[in-house]
Amino acid sequence: MTKLCFKNQIQSGLMLNSVRILIFIATFQLLLPDVAQALPERFRCMWRDDPSTSMVIGWDQVTGSNPMFYFGEEDHDRMINFYSRSKRPDMIINAKGMFNHFVRLNGLKPNTVYYFVVKDSEGTSSRYSFKTAPANPKTRLSIIAGGDSRNHRDARRRANKLVGKLRPHCVIFAGDMTEGDSAAEWKRWFDDWQLTIGVDGRLHPIIVARGNHEKSNKALRALFDLPSSDVYYSLTLGGTLLKIFTLNSLDPVSGEQATWLERELKSSQFVTWRFAQYHQSMRPHTADKSERNDMFMNWAPLFSKYNVQLVMESDAHVVKWTYPIRPGKGGELGFVRDDEKGTVYIGEGCWGAPLRNNNDDKSWTRNSGSFNQFKWIFVDQSNVEVRTVMTDCADRVPNLGTDHVFKEHRTLQLWRPSNGSVVYLKNKKYVAKRSNSAEQSLKNKQSWDAFPQLFPNAKGKVRIEYELGAVGDISLLLIDRDFKPVLKANLINQAPGDYSKNMDVNNVEKGRYLLVIKSGKEILKRYQILKP
Repeated sequence: MTKLCFKNQIQSGLMLNSVRILIFIATFQLLLPDVAQALPERFRCMWRDDPSTSMVIGWDQVTGSNPMFYFGEEDHDRMINFYSRSKRPDMIINAKGMFNHFVRLNGLKPNTVYYFVVKDSEGTSSRYSFKTAPANPKTRLSIIAGGDSRNHRDARRRANKLVGKLRPHCVIFAGDMTEGDSAAEWKRWFDDWQLTIGVDGRLHPIIVARGNHEKSNKALRALFDLPSSDVYYSLTLGGTLLKIFTLNSLDPVSGEQATWLERELKSSQFVTWRFAQYHQSMRPHTADKSERNDMFMNWAPLFSKYNVQLVMESDAHVVKWTYPIRPGKGGELGFVRDDEKGTVYIGEGCWGAPLRNNNDDKSWTRNSGSFNQFKWIFVDQSNVEVRTVMTDCADRVPNLGTDHVFKEHRTLQLWRPSNGSVVYLKNKKYVAKRSNSAEQSLKNKQSWDAFPQLFPNAKGKVRIEYELGAVGDISLLLIDRDFKPVLKANLINQAPGDYSKNMDVNNVEKGRYLLVIKSGKEILKRYQILKP
């Protein structure tokens, strides 16, 4: 009897342990990602509303059903139960052979990374992320701009890889994604677009314009969930820093579109920088393309009147950037150069479309070429910097990461014409305001403590560094504590670039001095010079 009771106790204990183990396994499985991999594919992200507080995530739901979008500020990999928010798609549409799903997110935090997964009836996707745009105009922006990716897939894929490595705040893409606008071509295009996703799963927002190889406005809306049925719209990044106007050169450029453009430009004068993008060039830099006089008549005067500083064009399959120009009498093809109030036009495509000869330069053309490329643009309150990246070098460039968004890696191949590899646009109002403020601060001796301190070396020289954004004359002024100049020097007609120079202070008496380095009225750098 005792043996039987003991045997029953053992069996009961084993059963209880088995139940506990099963409960533990079931609980643990809830915390783990699904073993099955869902098949949402061809991810993309866009903006319909404020880029600092919203995002649209799109994908092709290849198989599976009832997808749910899970997201949050913390990375939980594929463990859906840990994400703070979830949402079902806002729009589902069949187009170009894809079952396109779009989730529209609002109420997000500016300049913030969000992580997400999609779970459907078959499993859970890989973990991805996106980042909202800054809302602070003091935050610098990095933007990639280009277009025409329609034919040569290898070239297109190389350019896409560079997007993922350079990690811009957004990509401005001015149309002609595919050759024939077919379902098979669009699937391949979105397959290739996945190469723009960073190695850490980061998606980069795309701002889309319509090209002449997109047969309708409707197709683009179905693929990118655009905010406008007419495919012209505007987006503001960085609070009051930048407004981007996307225009449609395939629809009538006069009438409603021109009226909309003027109204938008007129109400956007509080924004520091105004950029425009569209597909077909007004004045293409290849003889194979015709002039677009209708665009010149309807848009160029508005760009000039309302101070659009940069225009991004495509379609011609050549490379160009112009000097600042505006409509004017006696100019070539209606444009005259105006370095003070003109607009810089850049382009013209070359993301993989067949290259053409750059055989139609104008008197106001800065440079032109013919190679695969896109533009890499930095924007801050004082400057815009435009570089041309030669995209065939993509495989040599490493994944740079978030700490190198504005760095030119040595393996990155930039177009380097003889007159400079960077086009600089200056915000003259900001420079003047900053210079006036800086001049006032010099009268306060306590403010000197904010500037770097330099000591002469054994040879009585100090090493100074500064950056010059455009060709200019440099002045160096050394003042004492009574604000009297003790040393002056001028450097005439200096080229843009980074400078490091030795300054001789052997003939300066012992004491504390302030060195001011200026280009015109702009203060480039200030140092304290301490001579013991």
